[in-house]
Amino acid sequence: MVMWLVTGVFVVLAVLAFLGKRWAYFTFVVLGVLYFPASVGFHFHPRPCDCALSWPLVQFALTKYGHFVRFIIFFLMTSVQVRGSSTRAQYLISAAAVLAMGIYVELAEGFTGSGNCRLRDLAPDMAGALVGAILLLMWSKIRRPRT
Repeated sequence: MVMWLVTGVFVVLAVLAFLGKRWAYFTFVVLGVLYFPASVGFHFHPRPCDCALSWPLVQFALTKYGHFVRFIIFFLMTSVQVRGSSTRAQYLISAAAVLAMGIYVELAEGFTGSGNCRLRDLAPDMAGALVGAILLLMWSKIRRPRT
């Protein structure tokens, strides 16, 4: 029951952030950062991060569709928040936010002991950013008035 409530709060905040509400985006990010420590009652059990990296491991990590979809959404949410910037800045800031949040998630999983800290899990996060950038580019091409 609690998990459904938490998910509902994140969905509502995401929708509001997509509508340009900066406070909703900020709240989404803060709650996202607090999620891992709160999920273990702020009792930390650090474990080392797995930094092994090879093409087969990256390919396997790319099957983590949850990471992939969540980071597409996060990229697009961030791009809405910085849309007044130049196009290049919008893409770079959004990609940097995805990378920063991906690194945080992996470190938080290792620090709290509630997940597996793996360097290779940044691959689906950044693949999500790439797909988000492609979707944003397609959207901007569709919305651009033809002359």
